[in-house]
Amino acid sequence: MTRLAIIIVNWNVRDLLRDCLSAIPQATWRPPGAVATIVVDNASADGSADMVRAEFPWVRLIESGANLGFADGCQLGYDATDAPIVMLLNPDTVADPGAIAAMLDTIRADPQIGIIGSRLRNSDGSFQRASGGAFPTLANLGWNYLFLGRLLPRRWAPPAVYLDDDPQGIRPIDWVSGASLTFRREAVGSRIFHPAFFMFGEDMELCHRVARAGWRICYSARQTITHHHGASFARQPSLEILASVYKGPRFFFRQSHGPLARLAYDAILFTGYAIRWAGFSLLALVRPGRGHSAMARFSRTYLAAMAATIFRHKGATR
Repeated sequence: MTRLAIIIVNWNVRDLLRDCLSAIPQATWRPPGAVATIVVDNASADGSADMVRAEFPWVRLIESGANLGFADGCQLGYDATDAPIVMLLNPDTVADPGAIAAMLDTIRADPQIGIIGSRLRNSDGSFQRASGGAFPTLANLGWNYLFLGRLLPRRWAPPAVYLDDDPQGIRPIDWVSGASLTFRREAVGSRIFHPAFFMFGEDMELCHRVARAGWRICYSARQTITHHHGASFARQPSLEILASVYKGPRFFFRQSHGPLARLAYDAILFTGYAIRWAGFSLLALVRPGRGHSAMARFSRTYLAAMAATIFRHKGATR
């Protein structure tokens, strides 16, 4: 039985997937084929599946035939292996040499660790805050989205929903990013993610569930993986799919909070992204060519996705 299986769910990022797969032998310190690497291709139209077949014969390719999303795509790969330790890896990542081997060694060394996540870096080399963080609360959401950290003393800051520093070593944490998440099969059971998730927020729910079962959730900075964040998501044409960036975390929050807190959640995020839309739109006019237009478009799309989710939910409950 293979000790480790790596599951990569791909959708229309062929060139990034090539880079991801090319890095795996050095990242695992093992020859190709020594680790079970499974690519689940969600009906890509860019030749991703053909590329995998032609260039990476040691990879097991599963063609789903439809865009199942991240959660169900991972499950398809999970059902195809019996490895006791499984790593979920985004196709838009490149693991440093030895990074995956270090993750495997760390989780195997401590039988209480159910899930471990890695330090992620952005394309420009900077630390990626979405590597992990604290579960969302009204306090840390307000701090993050309403710029309270720029107005109030830092000593008042709640535990950050996204890491606001670059912690070193290994530390316990509420949740880690599904872009690079390694877990014990024993801790997770037969299904990785809640079936309500398409993508986004499923990693929070998984970590919460595994921690409640008595396992430790850890973040490790002893290895780093580059994550070209959002490369596949940016290609999505469907507002329904784009809405998952809001809908997933919202579903997780609503599971454990009352109706007033749920309303406040929506209000905080709507206000935060409305401010961003206005601010980035203004910056794009006065300081063009610095990426502000892209941020304004993202904020506007996020607001549209929020509106679609909220009004659809209200309509379904009438």
